[in-house]
Amino acid sequence: MKSKKLLAAFLLGVSLCFVPVLGHGEVRHMWNEAKATLMEIVLLEARIDYMMRNPDVFLDVFLRYDSTGRFAREFPVNVNTKGKIFIGVQDNKRGGYSYKSGTALLELFKVDLKLLFAFVKVKGVATNMDTDIVAVFYSRGSIPLGYFYQGEYHLWEK
Repeated sequence: MKSKKLLAAFLLGVSLCFVPVLGHGEVRHMWNEAKATLMEIVLLEARIDYMMRNPDVFLDVFLRYDSTGRFAREFPVNVNTKGKIFIGVQDNKRGGYSYKSGTALLELFKVDLKLLFAFVKVKGVATNMDTDIVAVFYSRGSIPLGYFYQGEYHLWEK
């Protein structure tokens, strides 16, 4: 009888160890206080819309509004990115940019950027691709392959 009570007490103690302690969770307040600009939200929506409407063939896309010109250092030549939307397009292991010659790459860049610009234009943040957009195209290994600036597509210069 004594051993049954001891066994019952032991099992009760062990079972209470697995009950989560209530009231010890805490929501981080810094997540609630982060501010985002309307431009950041709209560009994020454009990115999500692009991925949702192209679930099998989408590229890894980075959309940011460059208010200070900090993305100019991404380019091999002097490029003004201040006040423009910077688009980074990376091949996401699907091999879309692999084993392509210069002319074929430029055509792929045109097709991909026109599709992306359609999603940005629908949101109303850009009206002219040639003046409002700058873009860099990367391979799978984050190696820059080409860029778009002032309506022209260029291959990356070493």
